[in-house]
Amino acid sequence: MRRRRPTTLSPSTKLADCLFTTFTVQLIALCLSIFVAVPLAVYTFYYPSFHPDLCSWPSPRSSRRDLSLLLFGDPQIRGADKSSSLRTHLDLFGNDHYLGHIYSTLLPRLRPSHVIVLGDLFSSQWISDEEFEVRTRRYKNRLFPSKFGVSPEPVFLNLSGNHDIGYAHDVTHSRVRRFEKHFGQLNFVVTGDDFRIIVFNSMSLDGSLNDNENGQAGFTTDVRQFLEDQMKVKFTGTTILATHVPLHKPPGICIDKPYFTYYGEKSEGLISEQNMLSEATSQWILDGFFGNGNAGNGVVINGHDHEGCLVRHKIVNEEHSWSAVPIATGNRRYQYDYDNFAGSGVLEVTVRSMSGEYGGNAGLLSRTWNATAQDYTFAFSICPFGVQHIWWATYVIGIISSCALVIAFIGLPFLDEKARRIFVAGTMTPPILNSDASKYYFGHGLPASQPPSGRQTAVNLFGAGGKAQKRD
Repeated sequence: MRRRRPTTLSPSTKLADCLFTTFTVQLIALCLSIFVAVPLAVYTFYYPSFHPDLCSWPSPRSSRRDLSLLLFGDPQIRGADKSSSLRTHLDLFGNDHYLGHIYSTLLPRLRPSHVIVLGDLFSSQWISDEEFEVRTRRYKNRLFPSKFGVSPEPVFLNLSGNHDIGYAHDVTHSRVRRFEKHFGQLNFVVTGDDFRIIVFNSMSLDGSLNDNENGQAGFTTDVRQFLEDQMKVKFTGTTILATHVPLHKPPGICIDKPYFTYYGEKSEGLISEQNMLSEATSQWILDGFFGNGNAGNGVVINGHDHEGCLVRHKIVNEEHSWSAVPIATGNRRYQYDYDNFAGSGVLEVTVRSMSGEYGGNAGLLSRTWNATAQDYTFAFSICPFGVQHIWWATYVIGIISSCALVIAFIGLPFLDEKARRIFVAGTMTPPILNSDASKYYFGHGLPASQPPSGRQTAVNLFGAGGKAQKRD
């Protein structure tokens, strides 16, 4: 009888046996956690600490007259329907919680006096009422839930944007009605100690007063009358104008340049799209609120331009008009201190979008009392979190590393111990197939015969003198 040669392990098999031991699996799981998962989690949940100059107020609030405004630009949350793929639904779920993570991380750390979302809450003004309700619930429950244990809770303001109610010719009563039902009026004023925040519907400002097809002219009349009434108020404190569409700036000041499209002839004023207010409207607003030596008493905040921009509007005395002086634009990270005096001009802050494509930004605008100058000083910075892939990577790698740690430190040692009890010599000998059957006798001296190659002998263990039967 020929003896079978012992199987010789190949070099690759020996290497695999050496690598995939309990210890090496545990080491890999530890390295994944320590060097990848933990650093990602630390940055994700404490990212303001990595940018203290950008993600903190320049000085703590020492008076109730100090203002600290946390600003968010253009969330533009999208939607899906029953025909959308699983990937689309998963992407929307992740994007909602990514935006919500930015808010929930900054709110308890900064404890702002006001939180302002600068319009374009949703991605389209054309959605149905049912879809509007769905996105509203997502907006309030996932992105900006009201309770985070911050006391006192800040004043929360939502501005209307072109993707919420449409541009001038697209604004309809039904779109305005559903927006105001959940997010408040289009035009209103918030007042406090020595300050006022004026929120207005900038999409209708450049609309045609003759556009009465669906009542759009009424919205233009309303917003202009509202601003004229506020201009007449004798107010000596700080005026903060909150609008979605930025004021007019010449080309080269910001990344976006002036852009207008119309449904009909330009003279009709049926605006289809605009990325800035018209020059005439912008001059009217600046004159009405900040003319006659009041240029140092206010700030303009807005969104719409996803790239972001920071400028000063200074009056040109010779021409009695306003000119824009650039400060910063785009994804440049900046922190800007602004002294409040007439010659410095009016600060306009266009907050870079908070969407993942633009880096998950929040704007920090503060007003603090300067005891030396006996006046207020403004400061603005843009606080970035990062692209949405960071949020995804943190959770995906965190789940993977957690599972790996459980398997490596709980699962594998248990399996090793069980295998040790079963296969330790003297406890149980593993069955050997196709070996020398003459060593094994079953029943009453049952003779065994060598099975043919590739076949296994089945033995009847229940009857004396039973015969072995060949079985394929």
